[in-house]
Amino acid sequence: MSTTQPLRPGAAPDGEHLTLSELVRRTGVPASTIHHYRREGLIPAPERAAANRFCYREEHVEAITLIRLLRDRRGLSLDQIAHVLPELLSEGTLPEELETEVAEMGTEARERVIEVAIERFSTQPYADVTISDIAAAAGMAKGSVYRHFTSKEELFEAVINELVADTSSRFAAAVRGLGGSSGLADRPDEAAEVFAGLVARAMPILLELGARAAKGHDASDVLARQVLRTLAEAAGRPLDDHDPIKAGLGIIERAFATVLTWAVGTDWPPDGPEQH
Repeated sequence: MSTTQPLRPGAAPDGEHLTLSELVRRTGVPASTIHHYRREGLIPAPERAAANRFCYREEHVEAITLIRLLRDRRGLSLDQIAHVLPELLSEGTLPEELETEVAEMGTEARERVIEVAIERFSTQPYADVTISDIAAAAGMAKGSVYRHFTSKEELFEAVINELVADTSSRFAAAVRGLGGSSGLADRPDEAAEVFAGLVARAMPILLELGARAAKGHDASDVLARQVLRTLAEAAGRPLDDHDPIKAGLGIIERAFATVLTWAVGTDWPPDGPEQH
C-alpha cells in the first residue's frame, strides 16, 4: 500500500468562500468547464449566495485539480474519473504518486509559461505583451498563468532570473570545457566572446529592463543592479576568484560590445549550439 500525503482541508472555514472567478484563477480551468463538471456531478454543487451568485470552497479546488491530473496526465475519460474520484477525495489524502504528479504538473506548466514569456518579451515591448497572449501561446487558460505569477511584472522578473541563471550555468560549463579557470585566465577576449554568445539570448530582455530602470521604475532599477552583479560574478569568477566582480565587469563590457556588433552586422543572430 502506498503512503499518502495530506490534502488541503476539504472544506474551508466559514467566510473563506471562493467566487467563480477566483476558482478559475486557482485551478486554471475555464468557467464553462467548471459548469460542465458540476452538471456531470464530478464536483459538489456550490452554495447559492444570491440569485445569480454562487460560492465555492477548497473542496472544489481539490476536485478540479484531480480531474485535470487524471485527464491530462493519466488519460482517463470523464466516466472513468467519475468512478475513481469519490474514493480519492473521501479520505482527504492522495496516494504519494498522485501527489507527486500534482506537483510535477504545476512545475511543467510554470516552465512552459516562462519559455513562452521569454519569446514574447524578446520580440515585443513590455507594454505590448499580455498575460492573455502568453496563456494562449502556452496552450492554457489565463487563470493557469495567474496560478504561478500574480502579475505580468512578476512573470517578467521570473523570466529575467531564469535567463541569468541559465547564462551563468552555461558559462561555467563552457569554462570547464575550455580548460577551466587556468585555461582562460590569460585569454579575456576569448572568455568575453564565449560569454557574449551565451548572453545574446537574454540581451533584448536585459535592454528592456535597463530601459525601464532608466525611466525611473524603482523595481526595475533594483532588479537591474542585482542582475548586473550576478552576471559580473558569474563571468569574472573563472578569471579572478579573489575579485570576480571587477573581472566580470570587464568581460561583460567586452561581451556586450560583441553582441551589439553582431546585432548591427551580418552575424545576427549568432550561430552555434551554445545559443540554444
